[in-house]
Amino acid sequence: MTDKNHTHNGLHINLFLTGRPCLVVGGGKVATRKIRMLLEAGAKVAVVSPEVCDELGGLIEQGKVTHTVRRFEEHDITGATIVYAATNSRGINRNVLGACREKGILCCCVDGNWAESDFSTPATARHNNLILSVSSGGNDCRQSKMVKNSMSRHLRMMETAQLVVVGTDHNHLTVEEREPYHLTGHKFERAGFMINQLWGIHEFMILNTCNRVEVVAVVSEETSKNGILRHVMGFPNLKEDKYYLKTGFDAFEHLCLVTAGILSQTPGENHITAQIKDALQTAKQRSWAGNMIQEWISSALFVSKAIKNDVAPLLHSYEIEDLALRYLEAQGKDLQASTLMVLGAGMIGKGMVNDSRSKVAKIIWCYHVNKPELPADWNGSVELCTFNDMKNRITEADIIVSATDAPGHILHMAHAPFFNQERPVTVIDLGMPRNIAPELDNLSDDVSVVDLDGLKYWYRRELTDMNEVLTRSRAITTANKELYDKIAKSFKGGHAAE
Repeated sequence: MTDKNHTHNGLHINLFLTGRPCLVVGGGKVATRKIRMLLEAGAKVAVVSPEVCDELGGLIEQGKVTHTVRRFEEHDITGATIVYAATNSRGINRNVLGACREKGILCCCVDGNWAESDFSTPATARHNNLILSVSSGGNDCRQSKMVKNSMSRHLRMMETAQLVVVGTDHNHLTVEEREPYHLTGHKFERAGFMINQLWGIHEFMILNTCNRVEVVAVVSEETSKNGILRHVMGFPNLKEDKYYLKTGFDAFEHLCLVTAGILSQTPGENHITAQIKDALQTAKQRSWAGNMIQEWISSALFVSKAIKNDVAPLLHSYEIEDLALRYLEAQGKDLQASTLMVLGAGMIGKGMVNDSRSKVAKIIWCYHVNKPELPADWNGSVELCTFNDMKNRITEADIIVSATDAPGHILHMAHAPFFNQERPVTVIDLGMPRNIAPELDNLSDDVSVVDLDGLKYWYRRELTDMNEVLTRSRAITTANKELYDKIAKSFKGGHAAE
């Protein structure tokens, strides 16, 4: 006897049966299901059975199936590519299997003999040129069908798949308004988990920077319209002019402009490119994104290079740390006589230390976990301290720049007694959420706190004509529309890499 829990670790293959003879022994409902499946594959189907059900009788009358009205005989298998033994007699089915074994013909039994068969038929769904098959190795057919039905629905949604971006940024909300919507720590993981459960979300990534938070996704049309993404992002109570939802080519254009740094707090900055690549890598590691998002990002990076080359002469290409230093100089700060405290050892913190090292008297670089490596030729111009020791060094600082990804304030009113009350201290907060408690700005006339909005408003006075920059950038994106068309086609069954 065959163990009912026996499982075959079979190899799924796609047989090309067009015009090839196949035999089904049996005339009931199960046999009819196998016959319909063979007909869909283009096979020439013959059935041997003394009786057939009404549905199969209809196929025979239409000439789609040839019928031999009798019991099975061993010579019936001659010339068959594959055979299904699908009678209601276990003994007859075993005889069919034995005859096939002698002739080297692949045979599948649909009853308890299945474990001795040469192959089984997985639960299959077809949609255009896509074929989805699911098998439990013969151990749980109901589970296979449930998975097949679920994924079949997903395949149908691919027909209306489109690019979607939903998010908000510094152009829609102030720092204070935007802060609750940024996805850091557990909020990032929770949002990713929730989006990953949604029907119609094929692939996605989350871009979370100091200036914006947005989901970049390939989404079915229904899902893009039903508001579920906006809900997951926490936007239900925001007015429509406080966030953006872009689809299709508008979404492609948006990401090209973002990747080129045109929509950044400091237009033309380059940090965003690394941040987008990091967001994609994170999404791929968590299995949120694959080839579709990868192709979209690769195309956006390609277009962004053309945009940067074209508009570079129109822009002052400042990174956010450069902007902070220019702001300090504009405020009359004597950098050469100042001690700078930098909070954070990430990308912006490192950039701040590198850019300011030759401009200030001394740098105190504070880190949380990852201790920075200091080059030997820095000759003591940079001193390290941990966040725990930070309060003991604040009194030395003339300038404090914070650039961490901490989920809350790391400099707050509890640090007020440690500030030097005998000279002015400028505190610049480049974090999102903000790292510096805004209340410190009211500590005294000698302590001033500037956040990202403060830098943006100051910088606007130096900006070039952004209308021309945007016009030229959008023209370049439109000139590369064939990249978008290729991506959109690949979603809906066009030529795409497998």
